[in-house]
Amino acid sequence: MKISGFIVLFSVVVVCSCNRTDSIESSQHWLELEAMASLMDYDLKELEDEIINLGKFTEELFEHKEEWISKADKSKYLIKGVAANAGSGADSSLSTLYIPELEQDLDMVMEMIYVTNPLDSIFKDIVRKRSVVSQVYFNSSAQLNRLYPPYDVYNMLEPDLDLTSFNFYYEADEAHNPSKSTVWVKDIYVDPVGRGWMISLLQPVYHENKLMMVMAFDITINNIVESYINKSNKILLIVDATGTVVAGKNKAIEALSLPPLKNHTYTQTITSDSYRVEDFNLFKSKSREVRKMASDIILAGEKKYTLGDDVEKMIIRAKRIERLNWFMLDLELQ
Repeated sequence: MKISGFIVLFSVVVVCSCNRTDSIESSQHWLELEAMASLMDYDLKELEDEIINLGKFTEELFEHKEEWISKADKSKYLIKGVAANAGSGADSSLSTLYIPELEQDLDMVMEMIYVTNPLDSIFKDIVRKRSVVSQVYFNSSAQLNRLYPPYDVYNMLEPDLDLTSFNFYYEADEAHNPSKSTVWVKDIYVDPVGRGWMISLLQPVYHENKLMMVMAFDITINNIVESYINKSNKILLIVDATGTVVAGKNKAIEALSLPPLKNHTYTQTITSDSYRVEDFNLFKSKSREVRKMASDIILAGEKKYTLGDDVEKMIIRAKRIERLNWFMLDLELQ
């Protein structure tokens, strides 16, 4: 009886100890996941503040347009064909200018170049201090693109692209953004100048109630992986509100039986928006259980889901990244 009683007591202690250990480990998983998602959300908010300030500075340039035009260095940019400061000999302290071959007021284009020349140093400083930002630029309805760091326009862009036809312009225009506020392009798309999959942060710039241009910060998926995913030892995956995979570790991709994520870049120039294909969408998965998991987390708001059975299972914890309405998933393999 005494021995039996001891065994029962020992078993209770072991079970309680295991439950406590499991609880501590589970809490640690939640804390790390929430910290990573909160850090990303905080950084994105800082980018919003940065681009709003950049927009205000640019509006001030237009307020004093005549002054900036009069004292501008007219020889700063030498336009050759559809570009200036482009290609292998580009000055790394300046932006690249792209002026497509379209019907436009070239005098207005030149004035805009002179007025916005002071942006070069600011663009460069933003790219230097913001590790997730791969490039800073604006696109104007006057058909002028100013982008830093410089790139090879001649081999990357068609000579007659309409800048207003791309999502990184029209999603912030008057029709799509009447509030004139900051806009996130949340759909993952392929960068026309060869930097792979990315998202963009946009800020419209107005002068005398006219949309002059749309400012943009580009954030590549590679930058997200390096700045957040790879800095954790957790098996992390980020998906958007449609269930499309944004970024993730290879183990997470393999665990959910998704195709390998490749940072697609064009070997040829492009002429329109190009988005990530349905192969990377959890709702399109061949696994009924993965589709159920996506539905419970993304649509129903569940924060935890268990895939598999007692023999082989995976615990998935989810934390919403508020600013983009994305979900960061922590996959715990057991």
